Amino acid sequence: MTVHELIQNMNLEVLSCGADTSVMIEGCFSGDLLSLAMSNIEAGNVWVTVQTNVNILGIAALTETSCVIVANGMNVPDPVVQKAIEEKICLLRTPHSAYEVCCMLGERI
Repeated sequence: MTVHELIQNMNLEVLSCGADTSVMIEGCFSGDLLSLAMSNIEAGNVWVTVQTNVNILGIAALTETSCVIVANGMNVPDPVVQKAIEEKICLLRTPHSAYEVCCMLGERI
């Protein structure tokens, strides 16, 4: 499944998606401890988190995630969204919990 298909199938809100949405999703990581995310996300993974600070973008870039999904409808500050746009990081949001998102991803990828 591609990031574009994921956005459509899960009705995700696109906050920033300057990245190539034709990228294939290679798996999923869910977690909010940034050091754990940095050491466990693999290239092509979707990262599901409730973290909304700018550090998530650095980790997303470093680990080459396919996209970041912010769960629980968390408010993402405008400077974080603007930085995601600048860095061409696909930043998405959903009202669903991280658990629900992971269950939905498990059915799709």
